[in-house]
Amino acid sequence: MELKANKKIIELVFTTRKIVNITKLLGEKNFEDLYFKAMNESNIDALSKIIYVFAEDIENGAKLFKSSEEVYDFLDDYKKENNKSYDDIFKEMAKAINEEGFFKTKMNEEELNQKISNPFSGIDINNLMKQSTEKAMTKIVEKEAISQAGSQAKSQA
Repeated sequence: MELKANKKIIELVFTTRKIVNITKLLGEKNFEDLYFKAMNESNIDALSKIIYVFAEDIENGAKLFKSSEEVYDFLDDYKKENNKSYDDIFKEMAKAINEEGFFKTKMNEEELNQKISNPFSGIDINNLMKQSTEKAMTKIVEKEAISQAGSQAKSQA
């Protein structure tokens, strides 16, 4: 995938090594969840880091940016010159990553569009439910303990 801005052309080259590196860098368990979570949160910092890891000079394959912060300037130029939003960039990259087969499964266009438009993509629903259940159980136990303490106090009086 190529991105062009300010007379700079970068090639986003997706490789297993880079997928693993960005997943570790951003502290997630798998790349697909990381990507769609960043997309749904409009996480520009994650976007810049993802581009930083994948970006190569189109002519010689060398790194183009010294840091992910340098990507911010490129993103500003890219958005302005191509009339794009961050959301557009995330979607374009998702299509390219999917086409290369770097998500868990290769999705058809409809499946990918559903994943892109799903606000819960990248969210670990099982973990969220576990945390919610734990909080609810803590409140129930707390209320029961308070109730029993009140009953004991009345019977002793």
